[in-house]
Amino acid sequence: MSAAVALACLAAASSTNVVAGGELRTAGSEEAVSAVDARPNDGSGYWPDFSNTGYANTPANAGGLGLGAYPGKLTDYTSGMSADQPLRLEFPDNSVISFKRFLAQKVMIYGDNLTFVGCLFEGTNPNDNLVQIYSDNNITFLYSTFKPSSYAMPPGNDGTVSSSHTKPGTPFEDSWQLATTMKEAVAVMDHNDIWGNAGMIMVTGYPDRPSTWTNNYIHDMADTSHDEYHHDGIGPQSEGNGGPMIVRHNTLASLGNTNALALQGGGVYDHISVTDNYVSGWGYALHIGDVNNATNITVTDNVFSAELEQLYGFLYGGIWGGTARGSTWRRNLVQARTGDDNKSYTTADHGKYLWPDGETHTTDYTG
Repeated sequence: MSAAVALACLAAASSTNVVAGGELRTAGSEEAVSAVDARPNDGSGYWPDFSNTGYANTPANAGGLGLGAYPGKLTDYTSGMSADQPLRLEFPDNSVISFKRFLAQKVMIYGDNLTFVGCLFEGTNPNDNLVQIYSDNNITFLYSTFKPSSYAMPPGNDGTVSSSHTKPGTPFEDSWQLATTMKEAVAVMDHNDIWGNAGMIMVTGYPDRPSTWTNNYIHDMADTSHDEYHHDGIGPQSEGNGGPMIVRHNTLASLGNTNALALQGGGVYDHISVTDNYVSGWGYALHIGDVNNATNITVTDNVFSAELEQLYGFLYGGIWGGTARGSTWRRNLVQARTGDDNKSYTTADHGKYLWPDGETHTTDYTG
């Protein structure tokens, strides 16, 4: 499945519809929910959370592949799997793998254009990869869960918040660090539940082959009390010269010391689209380059929430490309409630427009 085909299938399989005014209407419901007033795990189902991501929420025909819904249990990939032992997976190109549980110190995936649907990847591998992907062109994960093997739920998150408000989350010794593409495969990531780790190092896309992150719940980073980990949601990508990349309708929420979107290189990032996401916590929420040379960057319709403590700000260095380089910053709103942990914003900022400099305004940014 190509990235373009996968995107079309994901759109067709969606069970929700965004309507005018930044609202979402769940299929079969007459009640609309405002993006800026919704939070993950609040029961609204607006944002990706425990109710609509991961293997247990796989619907029928996920990705347009004709599979059934989650059957109520997973099948172990093989007997004798252990969080202390590596696991090598080899599949014929173009395979679809569904409703399997993979338990390992490290899962090594071989085969090109593979699609995993409704799968569970769990293990313990501090300072190393839980999943290593040896694919040449494409890899797709739909409605899959990536988590530590020692926990059913993230420590400190009882399912009523986007991510734990308290440190340390999953302890270092029980965590995993990364999922990584080891070759040039571009990932399509949709409706996945990812936690207990420190980042996701995936290729940031090539012309006509975008890296695609939609409807994922990325939360509860591991070991947030210490500096063992460089905490990133999507990334880190440390070289630059990346894109196109689509980051749309994800929850990116966690305590941590770096970035929800961690594009941290000095090279040019081009055609990066960050739209309709819930972002809270981190160090800086968005990091799009270390120098101001990015081109064709779109940051629109996101909710930047004060729910979680944030170390610095929402945008690293004010770097986003600027209109002179074909970039757009529009309709990004601040969400702030009484008792929120990011004290840089108050309830007076709720619903206001966030500008790239981190200030809130009653009018939208037009620069």
